[in-house]
Amino acid sequence: MGVSFSLVFLVPICFAAIHLLEFTGIMARLSGIRAKSHMLGYSIQQAVYVGTRLFIVALLPMLGLIVDTRIDAKQYMVMAISALAGAAILSLSAYILHGYFVGYYDSVILKYKKSGNFATSFFSTAKGQDRSSVSIIERINLILSNTEGRRILIQSAIVFAIYGTGIFISFYFALLNFEYRASISQLSGVVNSIGTVLLTFFIEPRISRGIDAEREDAEDLIHALLIGRLFGVAVLGQVILMLAFVIG
Repeated sequence: MGVSFSLVFLVPICFAAIHLLEFTGIMARLSGIRAKSHMLGYSIQQAVYVGTRLFIVALLPMLGLIVDTRIDAKQYMVMAISALAGAAILSLSAYILHGYFVGYYDSVILKYKKSGNFATSFFSTAKGQDRSSVSIIERINLILSNTEGRRILIQSAIVFAIYGTGIFISFYFALLNFEYRASISQLSGVVNSIGTVLLTFFIEPRISRGIDAEREDAEDLIHALLIGRLFGVAVLGQVILMLAFVIG
């Protein structure tokens, strides 16, 4: 019981860290646009994503152990809700401070162009300066007035709500159906794969097309992805979790 109790606190921390890294990694593409280094910005984003795999490798066994200890379903619900809330709070904080993260990635790209050493450029760069040129309210208005931006925002919210809740819902039903827990828990990978496919084939191509065409609203499309992700985790994801818990 002591082990599972400790994991109930570790899981939200690990989950929130994953979302924070992925969320800020997307901002590297904004730096790529500004530096006219689109592929480099995208490469930095993917490098950050690879770093999150370390947390995911730790997260899945922790959830498995929690289920194996037959934790109380209500405790599990509180843990899952807290994990999404933590991810939402950190993501919101990162978006409010996005100018500093973009400034950091600006410096990374600049150093990499000079040195050619990615690791050194990434880890030796000091804290970035605020490079935000448009207020958050103005940015939201730009997105909502853009048909493509609205579409990406909505699709992003749906995709990341699935991505954020799939793992917890799968392990929740594994907890409720204990004798089949091994099989049911595998559904987490299936659900996350669905989210990844939707992101890869429906959202990313639209953003990439806007960037490659050097459209004026290219940055707005990336911000739409960020805001949609934030809404999906903070609001839509919580609704999905509640529905799953009611059904269960």
